[in-house]
Amino acid sequence: MSPDAQLDAEATVLQSLLLLLQQEQACLVDGDIDRQAGLLEAKAGCVAELSRLADQRHGALKSLGFSASEAGMQQWLAQAQVPVLHGWHALLSRVRDADELNRVNGLLLSQLQARNRQALAALGLGASSGLYGASGQAELVLPSARPARVTG
Repeated sequence: MSPDAQLDAEATVLQSLLLLLQQEQACLVDGDIDRQAGLLEAKAGCVAELSRLADQRHGALKSLGFSASEAGMQQWLAQAQVPVLHGWHALLSRVRDADELNRVNGLLLSQLQARNRQALAALGLGASSGLYGASGQAELVLPSARPARVTG
C-alpha cells in the first residue's frame, strides 16, 4: 500500500472534525454547554479515526523503507507525484484550520469558565480546594447558614 492511499480518507474525517469544531464554537459563543458537551464523543471518534489512518500511513512508509513518522512522509513526498503533493498540502491546511479552531474554542471555554467562577463568587459560592466530586464536577462550598435575627 502507498502512503498516500489514506489521504482522501484522512481529509474526509478531518473535514468532519472541522465541522464539529465549528459547531462547538457556535455552542460556546451561545453558551449552550449541554449541546457542546454532546459533541465531545463525536470529536473523540474523529480524532481516533485520524490516528488510526495516520498509523496506517506510517506503516506504509515503513514498508517502503522510510521512517514511520511525519519526517518519513516528507522524505517520501520528495519523490512523489504532483497530485499527491497537492493532496498532502490540502490535508495539512485542514490540520492547521482544525488546530486554530481548537485553540479559539479553548479560549472561549476558558472565558466561559471564568464568567461562571465570577457568577458563583458573586452568589457567595466558590469551588472547594480544587477537589472534584463523584460526578467529576467541582464541589461547591456553600456559605454557612446563620440564623436570622428578628428585632423589634
